[in-house]
Formats: sequence, C-alpha cells, structure tokens
Amino acid sequence: MEMTTKTFDAVAESRKWKEAVARETEGMTRDEVLAYFDRDAVNRRFQSALEHSGQQETISAPKA
Repeated sequence: MEMTTKTFDAVAESRKWKEAVARETEGMTRDEVLAYFDRDAVNRRFQSALEHSGQQETISAPKA
C-alpha cells in the first residue's frame, strides 16, 4: 500500500473556522447570530475568504 502525504487537514481547518466564528459572534444577540448565518451572507463571506486566500474557484450555492 502506498503512503500519501496529506496536503489538506480538514479537522484543523474546521477547528480554525469554528474558532473564527466564535470570535466573530461573541457578544451578538440571537437575532444578530441568525443574520450572521443567513445563507446569502455566508456565501458572500465564503467567496471573500476564497478570494483572500488565493484559492478562488467558481462555486454556486443552491438557492433555498
């Protein structure tokens, strides 16, 4: 069996995302947190993060 080197650590990235969200939503009211997780707003933040990281790919989220 061939060994492969992991190039992306999903668990570490998930932890970083959760910590960032916790910092950003700290002190928000329930309504503010709900607005923060609004599907369109999340998509805009995700696209912005991709552009900032230089890993831009065309991604389209399905509309609810």
